[in-house]
Amino acid sequence: CQVSVLENAIVRRVITGKDPEPLGTRHPSATPFQAFPTADGYIVVALAFGGENQWQLLCGLLGKSELLDDERFNTGPRRTANHAALEPMLNDGFSKRTTAAWMDELMAVGIPCGPLNTVGEVMADPQVAHRKMIVEVEHSEAGRLPIANTPVRMSRSETGISGPPPDFGVDGPDVLRELLGLDDEAIDGLRERGVLVTEGGPDIASLL
Repeated sequence: CQVSVLENAIVRRVITGKDPEPLGTRHPSATPFQAFPTADGYIVVALAFGGENQWQLLCGLLGKSELLDDERFNTGPRRTANHAALEPMLNDGFSKRTTAAWMDELMAVGIPCGPLNTVGEVMADPQVAHRKMIVEVEHSEAGRLPIANTPVRMSRSETGISGPPPDFGVDGPDVLRELLGLDDEAIDGLRERGVLVTEGGPDIASLL
């Protein structure tokens, strides 16, 4: 259930009595904890709560040591309160190098980070391939199509998508037989009157 991923939003609603406002990629109470533009894309940086040494290390890597002496940013809560002033400075620093270069430097000093991938990059990622999260299925009109797989995996059972979705209306007659007990004559009558449609769906091949 998607409600489970609203944990801090629900807590903030309970505590403040107000609905949380849109934040973009920014965390509501940890700063910096968001996506930043790099020379060739974006990187997500997530400083740990209470880890002020990470802030010092980050400022050093960014060439922004002057931020360490700025009282607006010398604690986590102050950085969050003044994020509007801080964010452009961090954007400027991160824009100087590529995502891969920042990944190497940040991970070397233990600062949590990760690339913000495009959909194409996700589909080509080796870990995605290893987990079989993109699988190809054979469609009756469009041929072989890559689609997203289910994330559920079991140790002794094969899981995941085994084929394409059914063609338009193909299951209609079976549903009417099993759930309503209709015979072929009744189903044909529904089809003739346009109540049951089992063909004429979208031209999938033309959309590709």
